[in-house]
Amino acid sequence: MKAADIAIQSDTVLSRNLKLISHQVSTDSTADFQSILSPGIAPAQSFFISHQLKTQGIRPVLFKQYQPEWILGLLLLCFVFLAWVQVFYRRRLRQILLAPYSKRFLSQLIRDGDLFTERIALATGFIYLITTSLFLYQLYELVLVKDTGRLLQGFPLFAMISIFVLGFWILKIGLIRFLSFIFRTRQTTREYILNILIFNILTGIFLLPLLIFALYLKSVIFLWICMIIFALFFLFRFVRGFLIGISITKFSYLFLFVYLCSLEILPLVILMKIVLRYYL
Repeated sequence: MKAADIAIQSDTVLSRNLKLISHQVSTDSTADFQSILSPGIAPAQSFFISHQLKTQGIRPVLFKQYQPEWILGLLLLCFVFLAWVQVFYRRRLRQILLAPYSKRFLSQLIRDGDLFTERIALATGFIYLITTSLFLYQLYELVLVKDTGRLLQGFPLFAMISIFVLGFWILKIGLIRFLSFIFRTRQTTREYILNILIFNILTGIFLLPLLIFALYLKSVIFLWICMIIFALFFLFRFVRGFLIGISITKFSYLFLFVYLCSLEILPLVILMKIVLRYYL
């Protein structure tokens, strides 16, 4: 009887332990039974584990491209124009690159033809317009305004900036020609406008490779580098314009300096004041 009672008690304890194990909470409910039935085999860890990500909402989010495709198209078009100029107008392009550094190269550029009526001026002017507009567009997007609920954004905003840049230069050149007619300085004014065209061409060519990094990396650092290059070319153009104006002996240097400040610096000061007032 004692052996039978011992057997009954052991069965009762075993069944009680099984019930306790079956009611325990486990990530894998079969691991405990596997350890009892076959204790020699270690249970494998499951790959289906919980993650630490938290859902912010259940509404679908539209896919937003890093940069729109029209920017890539404009950059490729600029490189196509630059390659075309390099192939068919290599000698003329070299003269343009060397003209700001020496009066002799500028005179040679003038003797070899009228740059205003040549195709190279149209192609490089297009590069300047696109690169300057893209630079201002990216500066507006990254630095000035970060609100996504704006009325104009994307390509319409870029088109408005391009029209503004083109209209600015048309008005400026028209004003310079009008003043040259009043003060009878047509030859010197023509050389001054040629100086503006040369530096605009150089600005567009130098900004083109830097804009690739500024646009696709969305880097403010590269934008500041572009702005520094833009400012250096502007300062260099101002100094060259002053040296061109010195050749006019019937005007004083003070009058010439005020004239150049009114044409070059005053529009930038007004534009910066508008930006600081409405966007910063």
